[in-house]
Amino acid sequence: MLNLSTIEEEIYTHEYLWRSASILLEHAEAQTEGSFYFLLPSLLMSFMAFEAFVNFCGFVLLPELWKEEKKHFKGKGIEGKLDEIVARLPNFTWRKGELPYQRIRNLEDFRDIVSHGKVVATQYVAEQKEDGSHFQFKHSWDTYLSVDAVISARADIKSFCQSLLVELRKHSDHLHLNSDAFEGSLASGAGISKH
Repeated sequence: MLNLSTIEEEIYTHEYLWRSASILLEHAEAQTEGSFYFLLPSLLMSFMAFEAFVNFCGFVLLPELWKEEKKHFKGKGIEGKLDEIVARLPNFTWRKGELPYQRIRNLEDFRDIVSHGKVVATQYVAEQKEDGSHFQFKHSWDTYLSVDAVISARADIKSFCQSLLVELRKHSDHLHLNSDAFEGSLASGAGISKH
């Protein structure tokens, strides 16, 4: 006779993404050259962790709506999701044009630059030098990709998400809310034996 169990699992994508981004940032901080190759994915994953955290909040607060999340939020983006969540959290205050949210919102532009991967073509006049230093090779993502900029962006993300989590705790007893933002378990599970 088989011993069967009914299993319920939850995998917290935002936790995986945040930890991955953290490790990449550590590598970037340790590099004297080539830190760019760690900063770019670290910042991208940090923003993706933010998006996944917002989806976690929706899953916890509005589970029926989030079952068909794509249908309900098509074309509304992350702000549409946040508007829906915040509408259910009357004591949560945020201002879209103010810090820390405004800097997080600006990261969406960075994500778009990376994910759309367009060629950056420019034309300019420069004095020709023998060593080739007259070439600039500037990319629109350059302003986002310094160790300090990534650390600052991650601090803004964590601060905003923590304030959202604190308010969410008042409306849900989901166990993952017991940990601070991006400091919880990677997954949880429970099983019930069937005889």
